[in-house]
Amino acid sequence: MRKTHTPSEKGSTMAVDITKQTSGTAQITWHPRNDDPRGYVAKAIETGRLEDALTVLGASTIEHLMTSPGSLKHIAQSTALIQRELERRMRSMVVELKDRQGLSWSEIAFLLYEDSEKRSSARAVYNAGVRQLGLDDAQVHEDQDDDPSSD
Repeated sequence: MRKTHTPSEKGSTMAVDITKQTSGTAQITWHPRNDDPRGYVAKAIETGRLEDALTVLGASTIEHLMTSPGSLKHIAQSTALIQRELERRMRSMVVELKDRQGLSWSEIAFLLYEDSEKRSSARAVYNAGVRQLGLDDAQVHEDQDDDPSSD
């Protein structure tokens, strides 16, 4: 199983490859200088945060995460740190999708929520991205390029 992400904006390739080796093992490969210049991937691995976040994804119940006193707090903090960074980047991607690639609110809603009716939620993510990027408020899209009813 190999995942490669290629951003369209600069034409560069960011490749973090995950290769499934057996039913219970995988190998993560990336080039630190090109694929992780700020060291976020390396830090997530070195600190155990990526491991914790993947543990949460695989856990059948929250009780399975509580293997020792304080373990749930530790796992929650690790997962929250990764989630916040991913959320920040997702907001920037939504601004890109709307402003530069011209996707409609319905298309963005479907990408984010697998529900094209959640247009107002998609707009909220976009608006948060505009604020995060420090763009002029006049650039915020309030237009209704889809049916005006929303989630």
